Amino acid sequence: MLVKDFMIREVYVARPDFTLKEILRTLIENKVGGVPVVDEHDKLLGMVTDGDILRYLTPAEEAIKGYFTYITVIPGEELDEKVRSKMNDKASQIIRNKRITKLSMEDPLDEMIKVLSKHHFKKIPVVDKDDKVVGIISRGDALRALYKEFVHKLE
Repeated sequence: MLVKDFMIREVYVARPDFTLKEILRTLIENKVGGVPVVDEHDKLLGMVTDGDILRYLTPAEEAIKGYFTYITVIPGEELDEKVRSKMNDKASQIIRNKRITKLSMEDPLDEMIKVLSKHHFKKIPVVDKDDKVVGIISRGDALRALYKEFVHKLE
């Protein structure tokens, strides 16, 4: 079984010049937790996730993370001021990791499992041979593929 057999093909994307406001709107309206950032040829430049946005709005040393909570502490600055001041920042400013993790359409299931578990990502973009975004894989997709490939066949 290959990545192309179970990837999500309907992918919402952002361009490098999308503002934080536009990215937030895309995430909320489409109920997704992240979008690949692509150039005018749909080539992958990076990924912006809900976690990236939270970290962008709050420096790491001022964030308190718990198992079920994410509390931000911003000394001397109100959260609403910080958010307002960053709403027009571009996707290219928000992308955290310059090294892009991606999967190929032709990667096997075991490679996808390795990449998801090694990097602890919730979603990974899928590219074709020209590095164009053609899909996205989530942890849930991985579990469904495992079930279909192994568990379901045993029943």
